[in-house]
Amino acid sequence: MKHRRPEIRFSDAPRGTCRWCGESIRHESGAKRGLVDRRRRWHPICVEIYNATDPRALRQRVRRRDRGVCALCRVNTLQLRRQLKGRGMWARMRERGFVPRRSLWELDHKIPLVDGGTHELSNLQTLCVPCHRKKSAREQRDRALRARSSACDAVAEGAGTQTSSARRSSLPSTSGGHQ
Repeated sequence: MKHRRPEIRFSDAPRGTCRWCGESIRHESGAKRGLVDRRRRWHPICVEIYNATDPRALRQRVRRRDRGVCALCRVNTLQLRRQLKGRGMWARMRERGFVPRRSLWELDHKIPLVDGGTHELSNLQTLCVPCHRKKSAREQRDRALRARSSACDAVAEGAGTQTSSARRSSLPSTSGGHQ
């Protein structure tokens, strides 16, 4: 499931008309107060609403909220990066279970999208790379077990139905012909 930004409804709107809501944009103060502001193409509130759908903006909001601290092991990834900075940084990172990349933390969905989670801020958390890998592997293993057990249940129900119908066909018939 990809995180897509919503379509801009009024993309062809002339200057002075909001591209998101379609309403005219007016000067709020000064000599031109109340007149159409032809320099703008978005209401400030509409810009905030649209930017909230951007995955990069969401990641920045989570970073500001959590300050790079892993929700599981409580390691401060931003501070760790500053401590290990310098020659041989990636070798020291690999020793701790990190992979060479720009960021030492990852954005994680508390309830995965596959299981009905959303991109809301309340469903997002900061995890360090090793914790995120472990959590993702555990969730994938649990999903596989659930799928396997539901498949086994379906087979068992199907086998139970076949067994009872097979028993009925092997029983002697009580109606008609032979006495």
